[in-house]
Amino acid sequence: MAAAMLDPLVAQISEPATGVESVPQDTVAQENDAYATARAFDEQGQTSEAINAYRRAIKRYPLAKPAAEAQYRVAELLESTGNTSRAFNAYQALLTNYPDTQNFERAVSAQVNIANRFLEGKPQSILGLSLGSTAPRAQEMYRAILASAPFSKYAPVAQFNLGLASEKDSKPFEAIAAYQAVMDTYPNSDVVDDAMYQIGYVYMRIGFAQQSQDLSSIISAKNTFEDFLIEFSESEKAPQARENLVRIANKESGDIFQIAKFYEFTRDYRAAVIYYNDVIRRQPDTEDAKISKMRIEELRGEVGDEALRTGPERAETGEKLAIRRRLQAQIETSALADFAGPPTRDIVPDELPADIRPRMRTSVDDIRPLPAVEPDLPIE
Repeated sequence: MAAAMLDPLVAQISEPATGVESVPQDTVAQENDAYATARAFDEQGQTSEAINAYRRAIKRYPLAKPAAEAQYRVAELLESTGNTSRAFNAYQALLTNYPDTQNFERAVSAQVNIANRFLEGKPQSILGLSLGSTAPRAQEMYRAILASAPFSKYAPVAQFNLGLASEKDSKPFEAIAAYQAVMDTYPNSDVVDDAMYQIGYVYMRIGFAQQSQDLSSIISAKNTFEDFLIEFSESEKAPQARENLVRIANKESGDIFQIAKFYEFTRDYRAAVIYYNDVIRRQPDTEDAKISKMRIEELRGEVGDEALRTGPERAETGEKLAIRRRLQAQIETSALADFAGPPTRDIVPDELPADIRPRMRTSVDDIRPLPAVEPDLPIE
């Protein structure tokens, strides 16, 4: 009697505790038929029918062995028809649902290339309609790539191109953060030098745009380009970095030139000559230096050497002297490029000519996103 009661328990223990139910043979056959049907449409070139058949098979049998390959094929077929946005999503579904797929890196590469097309503004096709691409959509794509494949061999490129997309979308500080992430997360990648250069370039654009952060941004640009030339002196962008440093110096020279014109306007010719001479000393070969030399000679002829000679200040009332010194301090402090404090109001009279700002030779539209090229193997 006791043995009879133990038989079911023994039978229970002897069964394998795999936790996975065995698949009936008829179900396996149905799985095979579903994927075979999709492959047949694919081989016959019936793209739309193949996509639909693959999707039906994946939805019904997501754990079948052919499922990952079928998902990859869906993405390829969608891309071949010009539905690049849907193709990107199909590749993303592959990375999310089948992270062990042998096509993982190929899918990431395809995603980077699709995102690049959106960033470059190449027309896309959705439901037969041609649509212009947008930088915000490119940003979404790069972020999705980095979220699902942060350690892919193409991740540094995606991170860098995210910075370009942010630049194109007029988000300079987000761009700087993206480039900084390249340097912090992928310090040994081939795009670190490009990222550092772009950080300096974005800061320079902010500084030349006369925004509230201008002056501190100019300092950051100058420091970044100097660091870039130390670390990547052989880079193909090194000549451009040196040219950018000259532009920054010219801006500083231009600021000093405006100070000189202000003092000339207020008839403080002695101070004007001091600053004109500073322009000549800092940037002797510039147009501002030529004008400064000419103005010094003209002032010497108009008021004489004695009026321009440095020496004791002429008598002034206490109030007038205090105002003049306060104005002088405001101009000298806020106009120079190494000023990092809060912006001050423009105290130069409206009658003075507007500041002539250097024009940039390059812009974000001139920079193409990096392609998803497999990086070189490290040298032993």
